Amino acid sequence: MDNLNYRGGNFCAGDMALAGGTTTTLTLGTAKDYCIDGKAYTQATTTNVQPATTDYVTGVAPAGIPAGYGAVIVVGSNETASTTLKMIQGPLAALGANTAAFTPGSFVVAPQFPDLPNDFVPFGYVVVKVATDYTAGASYVFGTSNTTVTGAQAAAATAHANTFTSVMVLPARPQSA
Repeated sequence: MDNLNYRGGNFCAGDMALAGGTTTTLTLGTAKDYCIDGKAYTQATTTNVQPATTDYVTGVAPAGIPAGYGAVIVVGSNETASTTLKMIQGPLAALGANTAAFTPGSFVVAPQFPDLPNDFVPFGYVVVKVATDYTAGASYVFGTSNTTVTGAQAAAATAHANTFTSVMVLPARPQSA
């Protein structure tokens, strides 16, 4: 047996129950252990916490997601085990026509995960789709714009859809439909 196959690695030890909180916040419904490069940490439950307003990789506020596009936002932490959840935005992916007023269409090409640094562990990801008739600012910015599951989808100011998925490790590609 090769002992090197069991060294290092980043993973979450269970379902953190990642969900949208109130308006621009996130919730982790369960406390779980996680590991970064083999070292153990514990993430407490969080209720309605504001995610970091900067992308963990770039260190600046995300440019956002313009109307008619979508992206994947990976949510997790580093070794600080803080209640301020970190986020990393993936590349933009075009959407087809709205399925109804204020309701985003399907991806033309499936979105991709962003590159993750070695000191980061994902707790889950959010697939964000911004309808073509979205008008709340120049673009949708995760953590600043409404992060709830569907926005309201009753007006142009909230015309987006968010799908939350908890993970232990990232899958090969995001579930986007």
